[in-house]
Amino acid sequence: MAVIARYGSALSHPGIARVVTAAFVCRMLSGMVSLALLLVAEDASGSYANAGAVSGAYAVALAFTSPVWGRIADRRGSRTALAWAVCLQTLFFGLFAVLVAASVWPGLLIPAAFCAGAATPPAAAVSNAVYMAVVSDEDDRKTLFALCGLLTESVFVCGPLLVAAIVAVLPVLYAVVVTAAVSFVGVWWLRAAPAVRQVDRERPPLAGPGLRLDWNRRQAHIQLVVAAAAFAIGGVQVTVTAHAGELGTSAGLFVAALACGGVLGSFLYGGFRLPGTGPVQLSAALGLYGVCILALGLGPATLLTVALLVVIGFVNGPADAIETVLVGEYASAATRAQAFAFLVASNWVGFAAGSFVTGVVVQHASTTAGALTAGAAALFAAASMALPGESRRPRKGRSGEGRGEGRGEG
Repeated sequence: MAVIARYGSALSHPGIARVVTAAFVCRMLSGMVSLALLLVAEDASGSYANAGAVSGAYAVALAFTSPVWGRIADRRGSRTALAWAVCLQTLFFGLFAVLVAASVWPGLLIPAAFCAGAATPPAAAVSNAVYMAVVSDEDDRKTLFALCGLLTESVFVCGPLLVAAIVAVLPVLYAVVVTAAVSFVGVWWLRAAPAVRQVDRERPPLAGPGLRLDWNRRQAHIQLVVAAAAFAIGGVQVTVTAHAGELGTSAGLFVAALACGGVLGSFLYGGFRLPGTGPVQLSAALGLYGVCILALGLGPATLLTVALLVVIGFVNGPADAIETVLVGEYASAATRAQAFAFLVASNWVGFAAGSFVTGVVVQHASTTAGALTAGAAALFAAASMALPGESRRPRKGRSGEGRGEGRGEG
């Protein structure tokens, strides 16, 4: 009951329950879009290579343009950024559907998907910035970010199931159409939330051209840690997929174990107060995370592999929440949306790099080498968070309301 009470306290802040619910609907895009694009592109072209290129183009564009939308949200307001992004993305999803329906050259689907990815609305960045601005209690913030992690894990279970249900009863093209509609509804619902309006009205002015984030040392460091942790999880997925083949076991079982551990870990982290500062907690979590990944390199049997993956997911859920809290604490109030947008980019780039590098290692060496590669990335991140000075709690001004935050560390 104490765990439920913590979540109740976090959601009791004015307007926060509305933002959490709307943000969850927005997050359904992440769980649906990759599979939807893959299925539609493969059906249209008859080529998995082309389908993979379409899905990859969307992901690459999202990773490298999310900071731009975060900058727009900080400079012009969250509601402006959300409106422009979702309208453009809906337009490009519509173009993608028209190209498929017209049976044009399948290669044209790649730039259409790239444009749709580039217009992905900064819903996560906006909602995270609202939590930082509206919720003053540190424990409630941690609970909210843990809840966001839990909902994100749920999205990657519910999203593919929803896409599968759509293609079971409708032509496959509707997978993209419904995905676009879900995103559109969620973003406009989030945009209309009173808490989002309030934060827009009260946000500090942000001047100057370009992507001028307050890149103090600690902000840069936590973004690199996020990328390293994401590299590790990308490597884990490749390694356990290869390991499943060696064992003659379904890779889906291993991925499901990882997701279940993440849901449980996020839920419990949000409900309890843990000792130590955020950096100390993150260092401990990433250290355990890395050790368990290294244990995968021993090639354990199926049940032990499942157990290790549950533990890895259990630790990864809280680690994601702590990383998000620290990104918010190390950013100024004027640049929070952009900082959280960079968090999205760091995750995507790290995950893609981990998947690629570990895939090459596994292909040319072994699954043991793949696990060592992924585990080393996690342990490197853990060690860097344990460096002297990193375990300090951020000064009060760093949570966003301070004047001239971080400029002395730039």
